[in-house]
Amino acid sequence: MGILHFASRDPMADAFALRLDDDWHWFRQVSPGGIQAIDAILVGPGGTWAITLAGERGRFARRNGHWYRWNRGTESWVPWEPAPITAGRLAARRLSLYLERAGLPADVVAVLAPPADMAVQVEPSDPIGLTVEREPERLARRMMSEPVLSQQQVDRIVALLDPRQPLPQLAPSTPRG
Repeated sequence: MGILHFASRDPMADAFALRLDDDWHWFRQVSPGGIQAIDAILVGPGGTWAITLAGERGRFARRNGHWYRWNRGTESWVPWEPAPITAGRLAARRLSLYLERAGLPADVVAVLAPPADMAVQVEPSDPIGLTVEREPERLARRMMSEPVLSQQQVDRIVALLDPRQPLPQLAPSTPRG
């Protein structure tokens, strides 16, 4: 995998490197175009994935369009403000808008990679606009399931996200440039 590190070694990047080939690129703590930093971005033939590494301890569930947290003290579900869910969805949306403005494919898959002590229950019939998955192995299988970007599109997105990469030569807008 073409791992592009902006910080020290990353266990999640290492896990993806074992499962994805060199057509995939990993970015950590990226702020493309000055937008708020995104925890991690993976770009490859399977698309663009914005990964938010956040969460809270506990059990959480979405029922009837509302979020709840399990309160062990009262042994009941209490209303919960889903800040990590919202953060993950917004990170993907910011990246999608940035790619759209650049004229690139703007479909971005939002992922929340919560800590091990966070459990999120969502009914399949009640989509929440992001995938909750902490295991890179399962995410890698999903990422490789269907190609959605051409190599040229991947290269353009990578060049846009990594300021160290030279932008590919653009075709002139008129016959003589």
